[in-house]
Formats: sequence, C-alpha cells, structure tokens
Amino acid sequence: MRIVRVAVVAAVLGLLGLLVWDVAHGSGPGVEQKVDKGRKVPAPKLDLPRLDADGRLSLASLRGKVVVVNFWESYCVPCKQEARRVADTARRYEKRGVVFVGVNAFDTKRAARAYLGRYGVDYPNIRDGVGTTFGRWGVSGVPETFFIDRHGRVVPPHITGPASTKDLENGIRLALNS
Repeated sequence: MRIVRVAVVAAVLGLLGLLVWDVAHGSGPGVEQKVDKGRKVPAPKLDLPRLDADGRLSLASLRGKVVVVNFWESYCVPCKQEARRVADTARRYEKRGVVFVGVNAFDTKRAARAYLGRYGVDYPNIRDGVGTTFGRWGVSGVPETFFIDRHGRVVPPHITGPASTKDLENGIRLALNS
C-alpha cells in the first residue's frame, strides 16, 4: 500500500511540474492579462471531453456565436455562489445564440457532475482534469469568466470571482456588439 501511495504522490507532483513548466514556458501572458488591458485577442484552443455528455467540445465548433467561458471547481465556495446565477443567465440568452461553456478542473467526474445537478447547470461543460488550459487563459483562480465574440476573439471585460447578473449581461452585450 505504501508503494501505491508513493506512486500516486509522484504522479501528482509530476503533473504539477508539467503545469508549472507550461505556465512558465507559455507564449507570453495569458489571455486574462491582455484582455484586462482592453485588448481583443484570439481565444486559445479549447478542445476537451464533455463532462455533461459523451464526446468532446471544441471552441472552434462554436465559431460565429458569442460564447461565455466559465472556469469552475466543485469545491470552490465562490463557484457555488455564482452557479445558479450563471445557469439562469445561460438559459435567458440561449435564444439569442449565446452559448455558455463551463470548464471544470481539478475535480473528480463524480463531484463535478453532482455539482452540475445540484445547481441546475444545464449548459455544456467540459473537463480539464489537471488544469492544462489555465496557463493559456491566464486563469489564476476560480471562478473566472471570459467572453468570446463571433470572430473567436476574447473581448474585455473578464470577470474574476463570482459573476453578478449585471457583469454577465454587460460582458455578453459587449461581445454581441464586437
């Protein structure tokens, strides 16, 4: 049993090391820093397994639509505080062609799926088990929310922390008008 524990700890440390290396050797600052300076930047590649359904979901498949990307974790208290509000906003804007995509990381599938059910989250969610996308996006904590226009560009503003309905609607409006 001790050997298994050591192997698991070594695997986790190895993955953490890869994440740190990716962040340190990435192509400059993440999207977050650029968007917070008022720039529109191409959305980084995001192509991950679905958490809420079979298959994969890619941002490239949503080109031509406004997309709201929300990074979250099931044990994150601020994520829980915003979950129903984000889900309600997603349902209201669905008819206007706005697509919400949740990105879950650092969770088990079971915990993440339970969170989706508990908070009524029914928009598409994808799973980034070890958070490899965080560096490219500049995610420094969760929740964080980004807005992508119809041209595939991340547009200001980006939301750090729990999103209010007003913040979500403002970001969607700006992405729709971009």
